Amino acid sequence: MRRASRPIHREISLAWFVLVFVALTLGLQMWPASAALLRFSRTVYEGGAWWQLLTSQWVHLSGLHAAVNAMALLLIASACSRLVRTHEQIVGLAGGCIGVALVLAFDPDCAYYAGASGALHGLLAGNAVHMLWGREKTDWPSEAQAASGRSSALARGLAFVILGGLVLKLWVQGSAKALAGESWLGLPVYHPAHEAGMAGGVILVLLVLALGVLFAPPRQKTG
Repeated sequence: MRRASRPIHREISLAWFVLVFVALTLGLQMWPASAALLRFSRTVYEGGAWWQLLTSQWVHLSGLHAAVNAMALLLIASACSRLVRTHEQIVGLAGGCIGVALVLAFDPDCAYYAGASGALHGLLAGNAVHMLWGREKTDWPSEAQAASGRSSALARGLAFVILGGLVLKLWVQGSAKALAGESWLGLPVYHPAHEAGMAGGVILVLLVLALGVLFAPPRQKTG
Protein backbone atom coordinates (compact mmCIF):
# COMPACT_ATOMS: atom_id res chain seq x y z
CA MET A 1 0.00 0.00 0.00
CA ARG A 2 2.82 2.40 0.78
CA ARG A 3 4.45 1.96 -2.61
CA ALA A 4 1.13 2.48 -4.39
CA SER A 5 0.54 5.75 -2.52
CA ARG A 6 3.77 7.40 -3.66
CA PRO A 7 2.65 8.29 -7.21
CA ILE A 8 -0.63 9.70 -5.82
CA HIS A 9 1.25 11.87 -3.33
CA ARG A 10 3.55 13.04 -6.12
CA GLU A 11 0.60 13.96 -8.33
CA ILE A 12 -1.01 15.94 -5.51
CA SER A 13 2.17 17.93 -4.83
CA LEU A 14 2.58 18.57 -8.56
CA ALA A 15 -1.02 19.77 -8.79
CA TRP A 16 -0.47 22.21 -5.91
CA PHE A 17 2.74 23.52 -7.49
CA VAL A 18 1.04 24.17 -10.81
CA LEU A 19 -2.12 25.55 -9.22
CA VAL A 20 -0.25 28.08 -7.07
CA PHE A 21 1.88 29.28 -9.98
CA VAL A 22 -1.06 29.60 -12.37
CA ALA A 23 -3.30 31.27 -9.77
CA LEU A 24 -0.66 33.85 -8.87
CA THR A 25 0.29 34.50 -12.48
CA LEU A 26 -3.25 34.98 -13.76
CA GLY A 27 -4.59 36.52 -10.55
CA LEU A 28 -1.95 39.23 -10.37
CA GLN A 29 -2.53 40.03 -14.04
CA MET A 30 -6.15 40.89 -13.16
CA TRP A 31 -5.09 43.25 -10.35
CA PRO A 32 -5.04 46.80 -11.74
CA ALA A 33 -2.32 48.00 -9.35
CA SER A 34 0.11 45.19 -10.17
CA ALA A 35 1.77 46.98 -13.09
CA ALA A 36 2.86 50.03 -11.11
CA LEU A 37 3.68 48.21 -7.89
CA LEU A 38 5.15 44.88 -8.97
CA ARG A 39 6.69 45.23 -12.44
CA PHE A 40 10.36 46.09 -12.48
CA SER A 41 11.05 49.76 -13.22
CA ARG A 42 14.65 50.83 -12.75
CA THR A 43 13.77 54.31 -11.58
CA VAL A 44 11.29 52.97 -9.01
CA TYR A 45 13.67 50.17 -7.98
CA GLU A 46 16.50 52.61 -7.43
CA GLY A 47 14.10 54.60 -5.28
CA GLY A 48 13.79 51.67 -2.89
CA ALA A 49 11.37 49.20 -4.49
CA TRP A 50 13.76 46.24 -4.09
CA TRP A 51 10.91 43.71 -4.14
CA GLN A 52 10.39 44.36 -7.85
CA LEU A 53 13.41 42.19 -8.61
CA LEU A 54 11.25 39.18 -7.70
CA THR A 55 7.65 40.35 -8.08
CA SER A 56 8.29 41.41 -11.68
CA GLN A 57 8.59 37.71 -12.48
CA TRP A 58 5.01 37.07 -11.37
CA VAL A 59 3.39 39.85 -13.40
CA HIS A 60 3.29 40.20 -17.17
CA LEU A 61 2.92 42.72 -19.97
CA SER A 62 -0.43 41.36 -21.18
CA GLY A 63 -3.03 38.71 -20.42
CA LEU A 64 -1.76 36.59 -23.31
CA HIS A 65 1.80 36.88 -21.99
CA ALA A 66 0.64 35.63 -18.58
CA ALA A 67 -1.40 32.78 -20.06
CA VAL A 68 1.49 31.58 -22.23
CA ASN A 69 3.90 31.47 -19.28
CA ALA A 70 1.31 29.73 -17.08
CA MET A 71 0.80 27.11 -19.80
CA ALA A 72 4.57 26.71 -20.19
CA LEU A 73 4.93 25.99 -16.46
CA LEU A 74 2.14 23.43 -16.67
CA LEU A 75 3.73 21.66 -19.63
CA ILE A 76 7.27 21.64 -18.20
CA ALA A 77 6.25 20.53 -14.71
CA SER A 78 3.92 17.82 -16.00
CA ALA A 79 6.34 16.48 -18.61
CA CYS A 80 9.17 16.22 -16.06
CA SER A 81 7.08 14.99 -13.13
CA ARG A 82 7.95 11.31 -13.61
CA LEU A 83 11.67 12.02 -13.55
CA VAL A 84 11.98 15.00 -11.22
CA ARG A 85 10.11 15.40 -7.95
CA THR A 86 8.04 18.51 -7.36
CA HIS A 87 10.27 19.98 -4.65
CA GLU A 88 13.24 19.48 -6.97
CA GLN A 89 11.44 21.36 -9.73
CA ILE A 90 10.76 24.19 -7.30
CA VAL A 91 14.52 24.45 -6.68
CA GLY A 92 15.14 24.96 -10.40
CA LEU A 93 12.40 27.57 -10.65
CA ALA A 94 13.75 29.39 -7.58
CA GLY A 95 17.25 29.38 -9.07
CA GLY A 96 15.87 30.85 -12.26
CA CYS A 97 14.13 33.60 -10.29
CA ILE A 98 17.35 34.41 -8.43
CA GLY A 99 19.35 34.53 -11.66
CA VAL A 100 16.88 36.92 -13.27
CA ALA A 101 16.77 39.11 -10.15
CA LEU A 102 20.55 39.44 -10.20
CA VAL A 103 20.76 40.42 -13.85
CA LEU A 104 17.98 42.99 -13.37
CA ALA A 105 19.79 44.48 -10.40
CA PHE A 106 23.17 44.79 -12.13
CA ASP A 107 22.23 45.62 -15.72
CA PRO A 108 21.75 49.40 -15.97
CA ASP A 109 20.49 49.03 -19.55
CA CYS A 110 17.35 47.20 -18.39
CA ALA A 111 14.76 49.92 -17.78
CA TYR A 112 11.79 47.65 -17.08
CA TYR A 113 10.91 43.97 -16.94
CA ALA A 114 7.94 41.67 -16.41
CA GLY A 115 7.39 37.97 -17.01
CA ALA A 116 8.39 34.49 -15.91
CA SER A 117 10.20 33.30 -19.03
CA GLY A 118 13.64 33.65 -17.45
CA ALA A 119 12.57 31.69 -14.38
CA LEU A 120 11.02 29.03 -16.63
CA HIS A 121 14.39 28.62 -18.35
CA GLY A 122 15.80 27.92 -14.89
CA LEU A 123 13.05 25.38 -14.19
CA LEU A 124 13.67 23.46 -17.41
CA ALA A 125 17.47 23.56 -17.12
CA GLY A 126 17.32 22.59 -13.44
CA ASN A 127 15.09 19.64 -14.26
CA ALA A 128 17.61 18.51 -16.87
CA VAL A 129 20.40 18.65 -14.28
CA HIS A 130 18.33 16.46 -11.96
CA MET A 131 17.84 13.95 -14.79
CA LEU A 132 21.56 14.01 -15.53
CA TRP A 133 22.46 13.40 -11.89
CA GLY A 134 21.53 9.76 -12.43
CA ARG A 135 19.31 9.07 -9.43
CA GLU A 136 17.57 5.69 -9.31
CA LYS A 137 14.39 7.17 -7.83
CA THR A 138 12.06 7.38 -10.78
CA ASP A 139 8.93 5.28 -11.27
CA TRP A 140 8.86 5.84 -15.04
CA PRO A 141 8.50 3.91 -17.25
CA SER A 142 8.38 1.16 -14.60
CA GLU A 143 10.10 0.11 -11.40
CA ALA A 144 11.62 -2.89 -13.14
CA GLN A 145 13.10 -0.75 -15.90
CA ALA A 146 14.41 1.74 -13.37
CA ALA A 147 16.15 -1.08 -11.54
CA SER A 148 17.76 -2.25 -14.76
CA GLY A 149 19.09 1.22 -15.52
CA ARG A 150 17.09 1.80 -18.68
CA SER A 151 15.07 4.60 -17.09
CA SER A 152 18.23 6.40 -15.97
CA ALA A 153 19.69 6.14 -19.46
CA LEU A 154 16.52 7.62 -20.92
CA ALA A 155 16.55 10.43 -18.34
CA ARG A 156 20.15 11.30 -19.19
CA GLY A 157 19.36 11.30 -22.89
CA LEU A 158 16.45 13.66 -22.35
CA ALA A 159 18.64 15.86 -20.18
CA PHE A 160 21.24 16.25 -22.94
CA VAL A 161 18.51 17.08 -25.46
CA ILE A 162 16.98 19.71 -23.13
CA LEU A 163 20.27 21.35 -22.22
CA GLY A 164 21.51 21.25 -25.81
CA GLY A 165 18.26 22.76 -27.04
CA LEU A 166 18.40 25.54 -24.46
CA VAL A 167 22.01 26.38 -25.24
CA LEU A 168 21.23 26.45 -28.98
CA LYS A 169 18.19 28.65 -28.40
CA LEU A 170 20.15 31.14 -26.30
CA TRP A 171 23.03 31.17 -28.78
CA VAL A 172 20.67 31.90 -31.69
CA GLN A 173 18.95 34.65 -29.69
CA GLY A 174 22.27 36.19 -28.79
CA SER A 175 23.74 36.10 -32.30
CA ALA A 176 20.75 36.90 -34.50
CA LYS A 177 19.96 40.60 -34.36
CA ALA A 178 16.61 39.91 -35.98
CA LEU A 179 15.48 38.28 -32.75
CA ALA A 180 16.58 41.14 -30.54
CA GLY A 181 13.30 43.07 -30.80
CA GLU A 182 9.83 41.69 -30.29
CA SER A 183 8.77 38.11 -29.63
CA TRP A 184 6.05 36.20 -31.44
CA LEU A 185 3.67 37.69 -28.86
CA GLY A 186 4.45 41.16 -30.16
CA LEU A 187 6.14 42.14 -26.89
CA PRO A 188 9.72 43.32 -26.22
CA VAL A 189 12.08 40.55 -25.15
CA TYR A 190 14.89 40.91 -22.63
CA HIS A 191 17.12 37.98 -23.61
CA PRO A 192 19.66 38.32 -20.75
CA ALA A 193 16.87 37.18 -18.41
CA HIS A 194 16.67 33.88 -20.27
CA GLU A 195 20.41 33.34 -19.98
CA ALA A 196 20.52 34.37 -16.31
CA GLY A 197 17.48 32.23 -15.52
CA MET A 198 19.04 29.13 -17.05
CA ALA A 199 22.33 29.74 -15.25
CA GLY A 200 20.56 30.36 -11.95
CA GLY A 201 18.51 27.18 -12.21
CA VAL A 202 21.55 25.05 -13.03
CA ILE A 203 23.72 26.57 -10.30
CA LEU A 204 21.15 26.31 -7.51
CA VAL A 205 20.22 22.73 -8.41
CA LEU A 206 23.89 21.71 -8.50
CA LEU A 207 24.46 23.41 -5.16
CA VAL A 208 21.51 21.63 -3.51
CA LEU A 209 22.54 18.28 -4.99
CA ALA A 210 26.14 18.76 -3.84
CA LEU A 211 24.98 19.63 -0.32
CA GLY A 212 22.81 16.54 -0.32
CA VAL A 213 25.84 14.39 -1.12
CA LEU A 214 28.06 16.11 1.45
CA PHE A 215 25.56 15.84 4.28
CA ALA A 216 23.93 12.54 3.36
CA PRO A 217 23.77 10.08 6.31
CA PRO A 218 26.36 7.32 6.06
CA ARG A 219 25.13 4.05 4.66
CA GLN A 220 24.91 1.19 7.08
CA LYS A 221 26.99 -1.80 6.13
CA THR A 222 25.22 -5.12 5.95
CA GLY A 223 26.94 -8.34 6.58
